[in-house]
Amino acid sequence: MKDYYQILGVSRDASQDEIKKAYRKLSKQYHPDVNPDGADKFKEIGEAYGVLSDENKKQQYDNPNPFGGGGGSMEDFFNMFNQQSQQQQRRRPQAPDKIINININPVESYNGVERELSYQVRGSCETCKGTGGDREVCGTCQGHGRVRQKFGSGMFAQVVESDCPQCRGEGYRIINPCYTCGGQKTKPVFTNVKVNIPKNVDSGDFLRLQQKGDFYPGRGIGDLILKVNMVKGEGFEKVNNDLVYHHKVNVNDFISMEKIEVPHPDSKISIPLPQVLDTEKPLRVRGKGFNIQNVKGDLFIKLSVNREESLEPSHG
Repeated sequence: MKDYYQILGVSRDASQDEIKKAYRKLSKQYHPDVNPDGADKFKEIGEAYGVLSDENKKQQYDNPNPFGGGGGSMEDFFNMFNQQSQQQQRRRPQAPDKIINININPVESYNGVERELSYQVRGSCETCKGTGGDREVCGTCQGHGRVRQKFGSGMFAQVVESDCPQCRGEGYRIINPCYTCGGQKTKPVFTNVKVNIPKNVDSGDFLRLQQKGDFYPGRGIGDLILKVNMVKGEGFEKVNNDLVYHHKVNVNDFISMEKIEVPHPDSKISIPLPQVLDTEKPLRVRGKGFNIQNVKGDLFIKLSVNREESLEPSHG
């Protein structure tokens, strides 16, 4: 039999106030919202408090006699054994994902880039540490968050477990809400995270950052999903596997120069100028686009005339 007094860290002659004080201290310390590894300990603490805080249960616990003589029936003993030996581990519902959009330009997609993002999430309240305030154990489930219904009898009884309807599976109820979060256990906070954007991402791609989303009490922290949106940038746009660069040409330069230099995510590229300027027909450099699944795209340079520049009059 478990030593409930030892679990709560109190003596056998402890008063109800001492038992309650010990329970509150330990439940805050081991609650799953604060200590993800303390779920089993939290249930054990709730079980101990559920017995020692009830005078009738405490008297039966202090004077066990499961085989008769006023200490309960054989069925009661079996139920107690069943509760202690068949700890059904329930999977905590997964916290939902948080989705935000991120704009990426073609140069960043071509080489990959490290970004530092600043965004708002629902974080655990720092004042109450995500507990919501002062709490007391649920009287229906005795802090387990689960209730059991037994069908049949004897050694072949079937036990069905479900969320406690009174505390909605939390194992406690808030009696004095936190003044900061009003008992909600969370509050909006801004957070920063560095993320490595891989090469060749495109619009509609998703990047997952584990446990960088919103905090959900009793469910943990959800993932952050980045939805990529490809935008024009640094003079480039992405069209399928191709890179398209928009380059303005001064009229004087076009007449006097044979080549132009254009930027490229790898390095600058020198391109011969055509004899006739045709803004409707882009210049093409094969194999200088995106390399996606061993299929190389091309680089297209769309020329346009800088009309703010004009030909200087010739002096003869």
